[in-house]
Amino acid sequence: MSRRLLLTYLSLTFVVLAALEVPLGIVNARSERRDLTAKVERDAVAAASLAEDVVETRDAAGVKPLRALAAQYLARTGGRMVIVDRRGGSLVDADPAEPGPRNFASRPEFRTALAGEVASGIRHSRTLGADLLYVAVPIASGGVVHGAVRVSYPTSTLDERVRRYWLALAAAAAVVLGLAAVLAVSFARWLNRPLERLEAAAEAAGEGDLTARAQVPAGPPELRRLTIGFNEMVAKVEGLVRSQQDFV
Repeated sequence: MSRRLLLTYLSLTFVVLAALEVPLGIVNARSERRDLTAKVERDAVAAASLAEDVVETRDAAGVKPLRALAAQYLARTGGRMVIVDRRGGSLVDADPAEPGPRNFASRPEFRTALAGEVASGIRHSRTLGADLLYVAVPIASGGVVHGAVRVSYPTSTLDERVRRYWLALAAAAAVVLGLAAVLAVSFARWLNRPLERLEAAAEAAGEGDLTARAQVPAGPPELRRLTIGFNEMVAKVEGLVRSQQDFV
């Protein structure tokens, strides 16, 4: 019985913890992704604002500070910044592994940004072998799009943050399950002792010892009533047997 009570308590505790912690972990993961996307979008908008005059006038001298800005951003945050003109040709690319001008017009996020809309999402980079969160924003003035800025950020930091949160939830669940196990064992013992005494008294009465009585426990009222009822029944049987003996 103790084992069944323990398993029942632990099962109920596990179900409650799962019902609480799984949605909490999912909400946290979505919140982390939303916060990171908002941060990357702010950085992309700020870069687009700085690059607006350079891209519009195609000022070659102004590209150098933008490249320095992209390099600093890569070193500080790990995010790759790419700035393209209205045809998708790269003016600034912070990726040192791919030097030289490139054309990004075929990329869906740049097509969307060059069309005047913000594009964001997560895609897998075959070059890096990792998932990247990206945000692409148009560089526009007076309703005319002159280029676009894309900032891509590896999701490994985000994944690690989410993983740490899941581990914290798992640790909390383990502590709660441990406490539930201790409480379940204590409760099972508190409930099981009177039952064992009642069982011992019933066995003694069944073997003919009609003087056997079970100690009334200071436990659940149902168990107290059961013990009192057993004692009264044995006392009545004992009285009947003595009456019969006296009659004989």
